[in-house]
Amino acid sequence: MQRLWNEKFSREGYLYGKTPNVFLSSYIDGLDSSSSILFLGEGEGRNACYAAMHGHSVIALDASDIGLKKAQELASDLDVDIKTLHIDLTHWETEVHYDAVMTSFLHLKEPLRTLAFGKAISALKPSGVFVAEFFSIKQLPLQSGGPKDPELLYTVASLKEILDRSDTEIVRLEEVVDSLDEGRGHQGDAELIRVVVRKR
Repeated sequence: MQRLWNEKFSREGYLYGKTPNVFLSSYIDGLDSSSSILFLGEGEGRNACYAAMHGHSVIALDASDIGLKKAQELASDLDVDIKTLHIDLTHWETEVHYDAVMTSFLHLKEPLRTLAFGKAISALKPSGVFVAEFFSIKQLPLQSGGPKDPELLYTVASLKEILDRSDTEIVRLEEVVDSLDEGRGHQGDAELIRVVVRKR
């Protein structure tokens, strides 16, 4: 996984652009000031830097050291501070609790998917939120972005099975079609699943 993403992020420029994911940014805008946010699979840092620009305390986690280096360069260009954590989600453990855990287009196979999302919810403070946008399995034939391995794509039912727990409230879990404009990596109409889960 590290080799794959290092190769992608080694190319010139920012693969998914420098502006944040629109869905994530809408929730970042609604957080209390100086919230603590952990971004999973944050890559080149566009979401983390946006959150830092709005005064939040940010950690960007990714398996790609090259992606995180570019995230720090973007933060420097924007004159904001972010912390980075270079680790594969297989090995990620945390005793820190956050106001929000967020991710956009994190491509995980099972059983890592269930493990990582379970850890993400456990890492939330009471009333904290897990906010995510994924590619639906219906994205497979489209050319607007995303992997071509069905095991890396998502369904509402599979996410509900992972996220519907005694300590969570599913605030939003829906499949939508929307147009992406995120660098050269995500362009055009896409089949998406959007998730908001609140920790009880």
